[in-house]
Amino acid sequence: MTNNVETGEDFGALLRCLSRRFEGLGVDAPEIDDVLLRWAGALPDQGPEPGWRGLADQLLCALDAPSSGLAEPAPLGDEPPVASPGELRVLLLALAADFARDRAWKTDRLARGLWAGDGGGWASGSVAQFLESWEAWLEAMLGRPPAFPDVPPIEPVTWASVAWQLGAARVYE
Repeated sequence: MTNNVETGEDFGALLRCLSRRFEGLGVDAPEIDDVLLRWAGALPDQGPEPGWRGLADQLLCALDAPSSGLAEPAPLGDEPPVASPGELRVLLLALAADFARDRAWKTDRLARGLWAGDGGGWASGSVAQFLESWEAWLEAMLGRPPAFPDVPPIEPVTWASVAWQLGAARVYE
Protein backbone atom coordinates (compact mmCIF):
# COMPACT_ATOMS: atom_id res chain seq x y z
CA MET A 1 0.00 0.00 0.00
CA THR A 2 1.35 3.43 -0.91
CA ASN A 3 1.80 5.98 1.85
CA ASN A 4 0.25 9.28 0.73
CA VAL A 5 -0.36 10.45 4.29
CA GLU A 6 0.38 14.10 5.00
CA THR A 7 -2.35 15.11 7.49
CA GLY A 8 -4.38 13.69 10.33
CA GLU A 9 -7.32 13.40 7.96
CA ASP A 10 -5.16 11.39 5.55
CA PHE A 11 -4.09 9.13 8.40
CA GLY A 12 -7.74 8.64 9.41
CA ALA A 13 -8.56 7.66 5.82
CA LEU A 14 -5.69 5.15 5.90
CA LEU A 15 -7.04 3.66 9.15
CA ARG A 16 -10.51 3.39 7.59
CA CYS A 17 -9.10 1.66 4.49
CA LEU A 18 -7.04 -0.76 6.57
CA SER A 19 -10.00 -1.52 8.81
CA ARG A 20 -12.07 -2.54 5.79
CA ARG A 21 -9.18 -4.62 4.47
CA PHE A 22 -8.88 -6.58 7.72
CA GLU A 23 -12.63 -6.88 8.15
CA GLY A 24 -12.68 -8.59 4.75
CA LEU A 25 -10.11 -11.14 5.95
CA GLY A 26 -12.37 -12.31 8.76
CA VAL A 27 -10.75 -15.07 10.81
CA ASP A 28 -7.60 -14.84 8.67
CA ALA A 29 -6.86 -11.32 9.96
CA PRO A 30 -4.00 -11.02 12.46
CA GLU A 31 -4.76 -10.52 16.12
CA ILE A 32 -4.25 -7.09 17.69
CA ASP A 33 -1.37 -8.31 19.87
CA ASP A 34 0.40 -9.79 16.84
CA VAL A 35 0.26 -6.42 15.04
CA LEU A 36 1.46 -4.56 18.15
CA LEU A 37 4.37 -7.01 18.52
CA ARG A 38 5.27 -6.58 14.85
CA TRP A 39 5.23 -2.80 15.29
CA ALA A 40 7.42 -3.00 18.40
CA GLY A 41 9.90 -5.17 16.52
CA ALA A 42 10.15 -2.70 13.65
CA LEU A 43 10.80 0.43 15.71
CA PRO A 44 14.31 1.83 15.93
CA ASP A 45 15.72 2.71 19.34
CA GLN A 46 16.03 6.39 18.44
CA GLY A 47 14.60 8.66 15.80
CA PRO A 48 12.94 11.97 15.08
CA GLU A 49 9.28 12.60 15.89
CA PRO A 50 7.27 10.54 13.40
CA GLY A 51 4.74 12.99 11.98
CA TRP A 52 1.69 11.62 10.17
CA ARG A 53 3.73 10.14 7.30
CA GLY A 54 6.15 8.43 9.69
CA LEU A 55 3.30 7.04 11.79
CA ALA A 56 1.67 5.67 8.63
CA ASP A 57 5.00 4.14 7.56
CA GLN A 58 5.36 2.44 10.95
CA LEU A 59 1.84 1.04 10.87
CA LEU A 60 2.12 -0.18 7.27
CA CYS A 61 5.52 -1.76 8.01
CA ALA A 62 4.05 -3.56 11.03
CA LEU A 63 1.08 -4.83 9.04
CA ASP A 64 3.34 -6.13 6.26
CA ALA A 65 5.83 -7.80 8.62
CA PRO A 66 5.71 -11.54 9.22
CA SER A 67 3.63 -12.66 12.17
CA SER A 68 5.24 -12.29 15.57
CA GLY A 69 2.77 -14.67 17.15
CA LEU A 70 0.63 -13.87 20.14
CA ALA A 71 1.70 -12.08 23.29
CA GLU A 72 1.82 -13.64 26.72
CA PRO A 73 -1.04 -12.30 28.86
CA ALA A 74 -0.12 -9.63 31.39
CA PRO A 75 -2.02 -6.67 32.83
CA LEU A 76 -1.22 -3.17 31.70
CA GLY A 77 0.90 -1.48 34.35
CA ASP A 78 2.06 2.06 34.89
CA GLU A 79 4.02 2.39 31.69
CA PRO A 80 6.48 5.29 31.66
CA PRO A 81 5.76 8.37 29.56
CA VAL A 82 6.66 7.97 25.90
CA ALA A 83 9.16 10.37 24.36
CA SER A 84 11.18 8.12 22.03
CA PRO A 85 10.77 5.12 19.71
CA GLY A 86 12.30 2.87 22.38
CA GLU A 87 9.73 4.02 24.92
CA LEU A 88 6.94 3.51 22.38
CA ARG A 89 8.24 -0.04 21.92
CA VAL A 90 7.84 -0.64 25.67
CA LEU A 91 4.26 0.61 25.47
CA LEU A 92 3.47 -1.51 22.39
CA LEU A 93 4.76 -4.63 24.16
CA ALA A 94 2.68 -3.79 27.24
CA LEU A 95 -0.43 -3.17 25.13
CA ALA A 96 0.08 -6.48 23.31
CA ALA A 97 0.33 -8.35 26.63
CA ASP A 98 -2.72 -6.52 27.96
CA PHE A 99 -4.73 -7.46 24.87
CA ALA A 100 -3.65 -11.09 25.33
CA ARG A 101 -4.80 -10.91 28.96
CA ASP A 102 -8.14 -9.50 27.85
CA ARG A 103 -8.56 -12.23 25.21
CA ALA A 104 -7.72 -14.97 27.77
CA TRP A 105 -10.25 -13.54 30.23
CA LYS A 106 -13.01 -13.49 27.60
CA THR A 107 -12.13 -16.98 26.35
CA ASP A 108 -12.25 -18.34 29.90
CA ARG A 109 -15.61 -16.67 30.60
CA LEU A 110 -17.14 -18.00 27.40
CA ALA A 111 -15.75 -21.52 28.02
CA ARG A 112 -17.52 -21.51 31.40
CA GLY A 113 -20.76 -20.34 29.80
CA LEU A 114 -20.50 -16.90 31.38
CA TRP A 115 -21.26 -13.58 29.74
CA ALA A 116 -18.14 -11.68 28.63
CA GLY A 117 -19.69 -8.80 26.70
CA ASP A 118 -18.64 -5.79 28.77
CA GLY A 119 -15.58 -7.16 30.47
CA GLY A 120 -11.95 -6.44 29.91
CA GLY A 121 -10.20 -3.24 29.07
CA TRP A 122 -10.30 -3.45 25.27
CA ALA A 123 -13.26 -2.10 23.34
CA SER A 124 -12.11 -3.94 20.21
CA GLY A 125 -11.62 -7.64 19.69
CA SER A 126 -10.15 -7.50 16.19
CA VAL A 127 -7.61 -5.49 14.23
CA ALA A 128 -10.43 -4.18 12.03
CA GLN A 129 -12.37 -2.92 15.05
CA PHE A 130 -9.25 -1.45 16.66
CA LEU A 131 -8.33 0.50 13.52
CA GLU A 132 -11.95 1.65 13.18
CA SER A 133 -11.95 2.85 16.80
CA TRP A 134 -8.63 4.64 16.28
CA GLU A 135 -10.00 6.38 13.19
CA ALA A 136 -13.26 7.38 14.94
CA TRP A 137 -11.40 8.76 17.95
CA LEU A 138 -8.97 10.63 15.71
CA GLU A 139 -11.81 12.16 13.69
CA ALA A 140 -13.49 13.30 16.89
CA MET A 141 -10.31 14.81 18.33
CA LEU A 142 -8.47 16.41 15.40
CA GLY A 143 -8.42 20.18 15.67
CA ARG A 144 -9.45 20.14 19.33
CA PRO A 145 -7.20 21.03 22.23
CA PRO A 146 -6.32 18.22 24.64
CA ALA A 147 -9.02 17.58 27.24
CA PHE A 148 -6.57 17.49 30.16
CA PRO A 149 -3.37 19.40 30.91
CA ASP A 150 -1.20 16.26 31.05
CA VAL A 151 -2.40 15.01 27.63
CA PRO A 152 -0.15 15.86 24.67
CA PRO A 153 -1.70 17.51 21.63
CA ILE A 154 -2.31 15.19 18.69
CA GLU A 155 -0.48 17.51 16.34
CA PRO A 156 2.34 17.71 15.71
CA VAL A 157 2.59 13.92 15.85
CA THR A 158 5.14 13.04 18.51
CA TRP A 159 6.03 9.77 20.18
CA ALA A 160 3.91 10.91 23.13
CA SER A 161 0.89 11.69 20.96
CA VAL A 162 1.17 8.29 19.24
CA ALA A 163 1.10 6.65 22.68
CA TRP A 164 -1.95 8.69 23.62
CA GLN A 165 -3.70 7.74 20.36
CA LEU A 166 -3.08 4.04 20.97
CA GLY A 167 -4.39 4.25 24.51
CA ALA A 168 -7.50 6.07 23.35
CA ALA A 169 -8.10 3.62 20.49
CA ARG A 170 -7.85 0.76 22.99
CA VAL A 171 -11.01 1.92 24.80
CA TYR A 172 -12.88 4.05 22.25
CA GLU A 173 -16.14 2.68 20.89
